[in-house]
Amino acid sequence: MSAVAAAAAPAHLLSQPYWYRLLPSGTDVHRLDDGLFAVTGNAAVQEALAHPAIVAEHPLKASARAFGPNVLDADGPSHRAFRALLAPILSAGRIEEYKRALMPGLIRELVDGIAGVETADFHRTFAHRVPYGIVCTILGIDTSLEERFHELTRPLARLLDYPTQETAQTHANVAELLQLVEEQRVAGSAGPRSLLATIERTRDRKGISLTDGEVRSTALLFFLAGTETSSAFITSLVYCMGRGVFGLDELHDEAARDDYIEETLRLYPPVQTVVRFASEDLTVQGVPVPRHSAVLASVAGANRDPRVFEHPDRFQVDRSRKGSVPFAVGAHACPGAMLAKTEFSLLIEEVVRRCSDVVITRDRLGMESQSFSHPTDFSVEFLTR
Repeated sequence: MSAVAAAAAPAHLLSQPYWYRLLPSGTDVHRLDDGLFAVTGNAAVQEALAHPAIVAEHPLKASARAFGPNVLDADGPSHRAFRALLAPILSAGRIEEYKRALMPGLIRELVDGIAGVETADFHRTFAHRVPYGIVCTILGIDTSLEERFHELTRPLARLLDYPTQETAQTHANVAELLQLVEEQRVAGSAGPRSLLATIERTRDRKGISLTDGEVRSTALLFFLAGTETSSAFITSLVYCMGRGVFGLDELHDEAARDDYIEETLRLYPPVQTVVRFASEDLTVQGVPVPRHSAVLASVAGANRDPRVFEHPDRFQVDRSRKGSVPFAVGAHACPGAMLAKTEFSLLIEEVVRRCSDVVITRDRLGMESQSFSHPTDFSVEFLTR
């Protein structure tokens, strides 16, 4: 594909799975259109994500319009303040508590539902159940509202795409979700250890200058990111199990599960493209990027760079993880990575305990490449022991 063709239809290009492969070779920084750049190589992506002048904040971002000031769309002191609110919820001690008291029951319930079942839509029907159960509990949402939160939240993923899909319905969904969060807070049923209670207490104790609305918007975005990224990645985990890329019995070992998770994250990062903006004229890998340009950093491209990973499309658990950036890098690296990995490991452990095999019975090799990425158009059967 020529550079001219790529520039002529950036929206069409970005909707393609593995779109970074369609760009001209010879550079890792590509001008797609006026004010629009794509960064694809491993070193270039890491440089862009860590660059102090390539920022998340932009007044025209759809997510900022929908949610108001929040952790995803802030930089500098504001961003650090937002992350400080989440730190107590994501501490090692709290994650260990979730691992012991919260996750096992949710995971057993999910595996009860899939054991002995063949499904053509694992992502829509099953993948969300554990992450929504975890985050609803952390957020302090009554379990009876989980499906409603799922129904309202999933379309909001398109607010984080480029190009954005912003509609009156997405704004209505955000308004209803914020109202539900407020109603649950007022009801006080979640108790003092819920996310909302914890971050409000942290804000007050540390004197962080954030309004109640900003706190709830960050809580809601935590919900969106924590559930939809995990749902997407759980789908990828199951897909790789079903493709037989790793012996199921080997996954009884915790270290083997960790290797399996890391390699699946490299191949199928749930966020394939990170959108940032140039706050000043700058260069990435020596290529000029003008101020106000959108910078699309391809995490998927970085993780399959053949200069860093030999045979990058091959599932290979014994390869070095150096250079793999599934949770991004820099100030905006995912704060929930350890919570997510704990969830994934326990889920795999329960699947291999209950199932003799996981088999892909139909595979059209589809891929959802926008929003929270995962394989699509496959059927999978969970054979019981």
